[in-house]
Amino acid sequence: MKPIKIIRKNLRLSILAAFSIVLFLSFALIWGALSIALDQYIRSNAVYVLNEARAGNYHIMNPNIDRPPLMIVGSPQNFLRTNLGTFNVDSTYRPISPNDSDLSGHILAIMQQNGLTPGSFYNMRLRNQDSTYFVTSASSSEQDGAYTIFYVDVTDFQRFTSIINALLLYLALFIWFFAIIVTGFLSGSLAKPLRTLQDFAKRIGNGDFTPNPKSFTNSEFEALNESLNHTARQLAKYDNDQKVFFQNASHELRTPLMTINSYAEGIKYGIMEPEKASQTILDASKRLAGMVDDILYISRIDNLTLPPLERTDLRALIQERICLQRPLAEVKNVEIIFNETAELKEPIVINCAVSYMGRAIDNLISNAIRFAESLITIDCKLTNDKVIITVADNGPGFEEEFLPQVFERFFKGKNGLTGIGLSVVRTIAEQHKGTAQAANDENGAVLTIILPHNI
Repeated sequence: MKPIKIIRKNLRLSILAAFSIVLFLSFALIWGALSIALDQYIRSNAVYVLNEARAGNYHIMNPNIDRPPLMIVGSPQNFLRTNLGTFNVDSTYRPISPNDSDLSGHILAIMQQNGLTPGSFYNMRLRNQDSTYFVTSASSSEQDGAYTIFYVDVTDFQRFTSIINALLLYLALFIWFFAIIVTGFLSGSLAKPLRTLQDFAKRIGNGDFTPNPKSFTNSEFEALNESLNHTARQLAKYDNDQKVFFQNASHELRTPLMTINSYAEGIKYGIMEPEKASQTILDASKRLAGMVDDILYISRIDNLTLPPLERTDLRALIQERICLQRPLAEVKNVEIIFNETAELKEPIVINCAVSYMGRAIDNLISNAIRFAESLITIDCKLTNDKVIITVADNGPGFEEEFLPQVFERFFKGKNGLTGIGLSVVRTIAEQHKGTAQAANDENGAVLTIILPHNI
């Protein structure tokens, strides 16, 4: 199947074409409506005068008198009465009276061209190239077989209508020409900032995250420019964070690898006690595996939706993760205490993704083990429909100026590793519609996860 070819149009030309079409249709409708209105106006007044003449309500004027100018004082019917005439013919078009009228002969000629028989038409429009008349016929009351033809000459009216139509046409052309100039200017003012923003977007795509210093008078373009600038700043930060992360990760990965390599060589050449060296290799391997897990986890967590939520006893889950982390804590001579007084032994059941929540708890505990001097205190309690998990250690605590950045991705504080572990904690908390917080107390650092109690 061949791909459908998309015809792309220039924005400026598209606006000009659309505006021209709308303008043309508008004037066409106005012209049509005005023409119909004028035609109906002429017809209604002419028919009124003809009907009045047929009824014999006033004296018929001589058709050969000089006609007054078009713009006269009075109603259109008064003007048409001065253009009213009559003559008598028989059934063969032969004039009976008056028989010396050039105008009557002219009207008879038009009637013959149109195949009209005297007495067979009523209030009809007749026209040739130069003249327009409304005519009606009636049987003559003075002579059998004769017909009286009444006519109204509306040629001047028709010429006046033609003048109006011509003026309207010239006015339309002038307005169209002027509007095209204005529209061209406006469309140009739209196209120029779009090209500027397009170039800016290309620069972002090519890895140049320098903000666009230009501003725009149009609020929509300015909003788009601000959005692109925000995107550029975010991408610049993300790019820098990635570079810092790879620098930190390469360093941190190298350290356990060197340890493993050194102790393995010591065992090989018999210069180190095998049992102690093996334990050191195992510890370094676990540390290396943890860092690799964090790297893999952070690479996919943003692109994954939460797995199905399960009803889970959060206290039991914390106890399980403590058991897994306790051997590492014992190696560092760190004691882990999970506060379970009598009133705190009741299960706290929530809906959560168990694997994700277990990962967050693991990261909190491993972070505390890394910095604790001798003690880690873990607490889980229910307060005001909120589940609060607290992990506190008696280490040096966080540097105060870095507290707002603790959970930022790739942020590496003093003695930190890759800057991934705590950012994973915050991401998982937010995916469960909760928050993560960091603080210091009199003993050391305090990390807290607050989750909604949705049961």
